[in-house]
Amino acid sequence: MERYTGRAIILSGGDPLEKIADVTIPEHTLVIAADSGLAHAGELGLTVDLVVGDMDSVDPSVLADAAAHGVMIERHPTDKDRTDLELAVHAAIDRGAGSITIIGAHTGRLDHLLGAMGLFAAVAPRLDELIWLDGITDVIACSPGRTITVAGNAGEQVSLIPTGSDVHGIATGGLHWRLDDETLLAGSTRGLSNTIETPPAWVRVGDGTLLVLHERNPS
Repeated sequence: MERYTGRAIILSGGDPLEKIADVTIPEHTLVIAADSGLAHAGELGLTVDLVVGDMDSVDPSVLADAAAHGVMIERHPTDKDRTDLELAVHAAIDRGAGSITIIGAHTGRLDHLLGAMGLFAAVAPRLDELIWLDGITDVIACSPGRTITVAGNAGEQVSLIPTGSDVHGIATGGLHWRLDDETLLAGSTRGLSNTIETPPAWVRVGDGTLLVLHERNPS
């Protein structure tokens, strides 16, 4: 049985990843494709270990080829009560992942985007690291007891969004508008549109979970 390092990459569905040329990952990182996310593996030079979903959107020939090369297939009914992405996230956690990076562009469906962000916030406290990359925006979950680093360039935008409840004890460094043991209320837009002043910036919280959105300038 394959031994993994506690790190997982999940390839979500959506548009082609034009802004992400390649991904370098440590050896024995678990790579999971959520249904049609399997199509992104070739673009990124990744070898998939597991495909999860109802397989309603993945190319059947690509799926068959993956299975022929020993990729595990975890097929779920079409009439399911969780998205393919949620199934993939829990598959990673069940296999011991403490660090998860999700790679994928938005699908264009607002309900899926909002649902994905809700999922992101719900599982963040169970993980040491949770990041979503789409090539333009990095979404990083900041949970209590963890300091996250925002590695970017001066002038790039960073927004802090509370998820579900008020977030207390927020401290930041390297941002234009600094927070020092402050609170962002759920539903407040106060944390939007900050900027990196002295990279790398950092964020930590005392209670609650923040979504830290880092908008990268086009290269």
